[in-house]
Amino acid sequence: MPHMVPLIDALLQQDSDAIVWEASCFFDVVFRPEDIVLAKRLIITVPTESNGTAQEYAALLRRKLANLGIDYKVKIVDKHGFQGRPDHKAHVMRISKHLHLQFLSPEGIVNHELVHIIRAINGKYNDIAVDPDYLPTEEGLACLVQDNLLAQPSASSFQHALEYLAADLSRTAGFREVYDFLIAHGSDPQSAWLRGIRQKFGMRDTSQRGGVMKSGMYFYHEQLLHSLNKDELVRLFVGKIPLAKLSHYPKYTGQLPQEVVEAFLN
Repeated sequence: MPHMVPLIDALLQQDSDAIVWEASCFFDVVFRPEDIVLAKRLIITVPTESNGTAQEYAALLRRKLANLGIDYKVKIVDKHGFQGRPDHKAHVMRISKHLHLQFLSPEGIVNHELVHIIRAINGKYNDIAVDPDYLPTEEGLACLVQDNLLAQPSASSFQHALEYLAADLSRTAGFREVYDFLIAHGSDPQSAWLRGIRQKFGMRDTSQRGGVMKSGMYFYHEQLLHSLNKDELVRLFVGKIPLAKLSHYPKYTGQLPQEVVEAFLN
């Protein structure tokens, strides 16, 4: 990703136009008309809430890690600001006891986090340094796996599409408008606040237009990766690489056998 100094400068200056521009560059987010159309189609039907718990999330992740032979600990922690966060140096996955999934299922977010973990351990196995531009591709791949390769609409694809549209709205609207948009499309008040205020992170006056765009990164890069074939998707698991450097890795290698990664994509 581009250096984040320009984004920090824009936030320090509280320049809405500069914040949107620099954040869009930093997180590599584009609001293409075709993606907007698809996202609007995916949010027409509000899915059933899963209301999964941290305990369910942790138990399922422990089982899947054990089945894959991955030596990571799973801890439930008393911290806010995230659902789950892997620490690849400590080989620990931390899950917030305050997580609020609403529509997202424990299985979906477990699969999402496993993408981060598998790319980390394979990168170490292959001696591939973490690329500065890896994050958008990684989040897009994690969302694609979470959404079952977009084979059909799901609760998680609904959530990713909704946040993409909320990020788009935040460019011209304040927090209240973003919050009302999320509520109007099925978010409960807690989720609408959490997802809405995320758009305005770093802004002193959240009634102003502009936002940090990160929430739009997930859905946008999921669409970019959706056009890849299965072989290309498998090769993205060699390490924390961006899509632009996939051609540097003509075949998959990793700590996990290729057939395990292929099964993970099915």
